[in-house]
Amino acid sequence: MTEPDVTAGVSGPLSAARPGRPASGTGAGAGADSVQAPVADAGHAARLWADDRGSLPAPARLALARLVRGPYLAAETDPDTWRALLTSEEPIRERLADQYLDLVVDADAEVAFVRDVPAPDAPRVVREVPLTFLDTALLLHLRGLLLDSPGGRVAISRDEAADHLGAYRRRGGGSPMDFTRQLDATWARLVESGVLEPLGGDRAAVSPVLRTVFGADQVAALSTEYARLAKES
Repeated sequence: MTEPDVTAGVSGPLSAARPGRPASGTGAGAGADSVQAPVADAGHAARLWADDRGSLPAPARLALARLVRGPYLAAETDPDTWRALLTSEEPIRERLADQYLDLVVDADAEVAFVRDVPAPDAPRVVREVPLTFLDTALLLHLRGLLLDSPGGRVAISRDEAADHLGAYRRRGGGSPMDFTRQLDATWARLVESGVLEPLGGDRAAVSPVLRTVFGADQVAALSTEYARLAKES
């Protein structure tokens, strides 16, 4: 049985691999003695390497790099870089805009991420990852758990996820083994994207970024459709 495509067009920036990410090694021909201590020029940020032409201070550059690398920046896991983002938010926004990227900052959840600018003629920079039927069902459930626990830390086990998604198991017409493989793949994708943060064993914390990453209208439409499908199952 073929599933209705209720998730068409639904994707998120959480696991985006963005172009322009700097390599981890040094450039060609760079010797060990070519690295210099930071040197401050009048009206210029401290130089971080030879021939450094950047103008942001080092903490702001790190915040910019981590936003571009993705999937998101959170105060809970990286408080120093989060503070650097807030301190240099406007120049960081300017540099992201030069790359056709928009900065989203949720001050309440203390998370930030980038997305494509909402301009029809702008190139698509963020590589979006399509969500499967079970991916979306679990994301909606996790987002609901977050909204029911404002300001609190939310965790879920793989077995609890399986119990929730069991309502949709028969829709695919596959065997219990097929459902287990699909659930394993969904769980792994959400861990890789940073939506689920492993806590040990089969438990994971739910990232607060889910409060922000989907729009209210999109969530309402999907929730209604998924509730109908679960009832039919």
